[in-house]
This record gives sequence, structure tokens and C-alpha cells, in this order.
Amino acid sequence: MKSVYSLVAMCVIVQLLLPVTPACAAAQETPGLDDREEIVSELPASEAGEHAANLLAQIQNAVDAIERYRGKLAAASREDSFVLQLQISSLQVKGTGYVHELADVLHVMEQQSPQQELRSRVESAYVGITPMLWEQIEHLRGEIDEARALRASTALDKRSALEDRISKLSRRLDTVYEICMTHMNKMEKLGIDNSETLELLSGSLMERADELSGRMELAQQRITDLKARHKETPDDANIPVLLIASQKDLDNNINSMRVVLDLMDILKLPTDTYRAELVTVTSDIAAGLLDTGVAVSLMSRAVNRAKEWLKADGLRLGIKLLLIMIILAVFHLVARLARKALKRSLSSSKVNISRLLSRMVISTVSNLIMLFGVLVALSQLGISLAPLLAGLGVAGFIVGFALQDSLSNFASGLMILFYRPYDVGDMVDIGGVFGKVHKMSLVSTTILTIDNQKLVVPNKKIWGDVIKNVTAQDVRRVDLVFGISYSDEIPKAEAVLEDILKQHDKVLDDPEPVVRLHNLGDSSVDFVVRPWVRKEDYWDVYWDVTRAVKMRFDEEGIAIPFPQRDVHIYEEKLIGKSETENKGG
Repeated sequence: MKSVYSLVAMCVIVQLLLPVTPACAAAQETPGLDDREEIVSELPASEAGEHAANLLAQIQNAVDAIERYRGKLAAASREDSFVLQLQISSLQVKGTGYVHELADVLHVMEQQSPQQELRSRVESAYVGITPMLWEQIEHLRGEIDEARALRASTALDKRSALEDRISKLSRRLDTVYEICMTHMNKMEKLGIDNSETLELLSGSLMERADELSGRMELAQQRITDLKARHKETPDDANIPVLLIASQKDLDNNINSMRVVLDLMDILKLPTDTYRAELVTVTSDIAAGLLDTGVAVSLMSRAVNRAKEWLKADGLRLGIKLLLIMIILAVFHLVARLARKALKRSLSSSKVNISRLLSRMVISTVSNLIMLFGVLVALSQLGISLAPLLAGLGVAGFIVGFALQDSLSNFASGLMILFYRPYDVGDMVDIGGVFGKVHKMSLVSTTILTIDNQKLVVPNKKIWGDVIKNVTAQDVRRVDLVFGISYSDEIPKAEAVLEDILKQHDKVLDDPEPVVRLHNLGDSSVDFVVRPWVRKEDYWDVYWDVTRAVKMRFDEEGIAIPFPQRDVHIYEEKLIGKSETENKGG
């Protein structure tokens, strides 16, 4: 058993001394190895010893297989060598898992009885791992530095492959850091003094975080410079290649920083400053706001940058802002003066235009003046107006295409504007709606019906249909029809109707009112009565004359007939009914 126990340390040593391939790094990141602790903790004490023996056997098998594959490496081809390295990496991961699981089994077994020999071997293995982990970390960091030093001398067509190699080495380094954390936690669980390990790991992680912080800043600056160069020389084919390589470098540093910060959080090391920088680089503001410390750090960085920027450019910006405010104020004053002048000119009796056209002209001129003022103000900030105007033109085309129906209403509104079939305040019958025009715009007309309902009618529907303007003329004719019975005297009825119109003060003499016998109906003799009135007196005359006719006809004994119907009932004699009944009997 002692020879078997010694294989524990041997397995770990082999695992650390052999180079970690990319496949190994990926396998070490596979979840599930540390999940065995939950399974082990549930083992009955009677089965723990058997489980420990099985683990020791599996460790022995892993070590034997590693030695066997290593013996084949010297004579293997390049492809076979790669396959062997993958197999060795897989066995290394398994061996590490077995060692960790064996420590968990030892913890369970010691709850029943002391396991001095097994504990001694396990402790020796764990204590021996610590210096080898730091050697592996230093070795990988050295390889990464050597690879980075080759950037300047590497051809552009091989630059991407070099960045991939650096990325793989960085992932391997991150994996070793994670192994260190697992190693330290297992030592603590076994009761082994891990203070030295904790100190070394904390210092190494802080150093790594500082390094990654500087490298992220450098990569960002490099990307910014390359983008600026690309704008100046867009035909340079080398810049896109360098941009891709620099972005890979930045992404690699970001991923490593996340791993390192997660480990630092476990060790309760300060990470707010680094996480704030990470949030700034990745633009993931939402993630930073969830952490109070990171949010405070972000705010502090923003305030500091604002102070630095104000010291450098504050005075110049203040002068520009003052100049912009003066420009906008001047153009605003000019726009107000133009509005007043246009309003006064267009309201003159000599200018006969609609209210809608008047408002549109005033508003358009005022807005154009303010738009010109805004463009002048923007030019003071160094903003190029040509791309802005081109962008507005493209946006206008897109918006116009999307709003075809609205533009159709707009075109109809322009036709109504220039031809003026009606105006605000007119009583109209448009688009199947009768009422008073309350408001007009270039896309719709608002109508208030007689019972005070508010209806909005699209101008396209109005212009494509018959427009009836009831109040367009100053003088209107009131059309009335009154009937008398056939037994009444026609001259007498005519005289009464003419007298009623003469006595009404709102009936106009010119044009002369008309009273004529119009129709001989089924039950009445109908007269048409057509007085002329001013448009504002239309309904007063209509109602007054109708009332006066009824009262005067009653006084003069003239009957106003109404439809009547005579019903005649005939009795049919049943001839021979009794005879038929007798025959049937």
C-alpha cells in the first residue's frame, strides 16, 4: 500500500511537469471534477475505504498510461504525437480529479477513525505541489512574454496565428491559477496550513490584474490609433489585419481579467477598480451598476476624466457655448420679428388668402430662420454640415416612403390651401360630414357637428369628393314648402304668405322673395316660399316663417291638409253554403 500511496504525489508531479496543451486546458475547464465531493460526502463509512482503494488503483493506472504514452512520443509522427499529447492531457486531468477526490474520501474516513498513513501521503503530495504550481505560472508567463516580443518581427500573414498562440498560453495560465485555487481550498479542508499558499496566490493574482489592466489600455489605444489611420488611408490593406490582431489581443486580456477577478473575489481581494475598468472597456454598463463598489468606481473615474477634460478644454468650450447661445438668441429674435411682420402683412385686406395658408407661410419662414440659426451654431462646434444635410435628405426619403398616405393627405391639403373651397368658420358638408370647420392643417380638417361632436377628416378624403360650402356666400335662399287643401282659395293663401315675408325684418327685398303655386299633390296644393336672407340669419328666418305660416293659416281658416285614407269594407255573400253543407251531411 505504501508504494501505491506514493503514486499520489507522483501523479500530481507528472501532471504539473508535463506541458499543458490546449486540449488539456479545455478539459480542465470542464465542469464536474469538483462535483464529486458531494457524491463522496454521501458515501457510508463502510464504503469509503473501498472507494479509496479504487481511487488509488485508478491513479496507478493513470500514471502507468502516462509513462507508456510518453515512451511513444520520441518515435511518433507529428500527427501521432499530437494524439498522444491529447491522451496524456486527458489522463492528467483525470489524475488530478482522482487526487482531489481521494482527499475528500480521506476526510470522510477520518470522521470514523484516524487514517495516519493515508493522510501523511496525501499531505506530502499537496505540500509538494505548491512550489511546482508557481514554477508553472512563471514558466507560462515567460512564454507569453516571449510570444509578445515576436509581434514586431512577425510577418502580417502570420500575425493572427501568433495572437492565437498567445491566447492559448493565456488560457493555460488562467487554468493553472484556477488549479491553484482548488489546491488551496483542498489544503484548507484537510487542515493543512495554506497561509503561504494564500499569500503567494493573492500576490500573484494582484500582479496579474495590474498587468492585464495595463495591457487592456494599451490594446485599446492601439485599436484607436489603427482606426484613425484607416480613416486617413482606407486603401492600406495592412491596417485591417493589424486591427483584427489587436482586437484578438484585447479580447484575450478581457477574458483573462474576468478569470482573475473571479478568483480575487473568492479571496476577498479588492476588485472594484479593475471591474470598473473592465466595464468601461466592454461597455457593459448594466453589469457594473449591479455592484455598488463598481458603480462608485465608475462614477469616480468619470468625474476625474471630466475634471481633466475641463482643465484642458473648459475655457475654449465655454467660449463656444456662449457664442452658440448668442447665435441662437439672435436668430430667435429675427424669427419673432419675421413672424410679426408677416402676420401684419398677410392680415391686410388687400391680401386675400386663407387662414391655413397664412399660418403655413408664417410658420415656414420662422422655422427656416431657426433652422439656419441651428446650422450656423453647429458649425461653431466644428461639425461638418454637408454629411448632416445628406443624412437629413436620406432620412427624408425613407420617411416619405414610409408615410405615403400621410403625404397624400399633405398634397390634398396643399390643393385645399391654394383653391380655398372652405375656411375656418365655414359650415360645410365634406367627406360625408356636415358641420362647422373648427381647425385646418395640411393633413386633416377638424369639423364640429351641429350637436358639437368633433370629427377629424383626412384631406385626401375631402379633396377626392364633393365639397359643399353652405356659408361660402353672404346671401342665401331659404327654401320652404307649404300646402293648403283643395277647398281653400289660392289667391288668399298667396296673399297671406307674401304678407308674412314682408313683415319679417330679416327677409331681403333684393333679391325679391318668391311665392308660387308649385305642385298639385294627392291631398294638397303646394306653394314654394323662397325668401333671401343673409347667411347668419338663415335659421332664424326658416324657423320664424314656418311658425308664422301655421298661426296665420289658423287665423284665416286655411287648412293645412295631412294624408288621410278611407277604408271601405265589403261583405261577401256565401251562396249555396247551406246546400253544400247538406250534401256533405
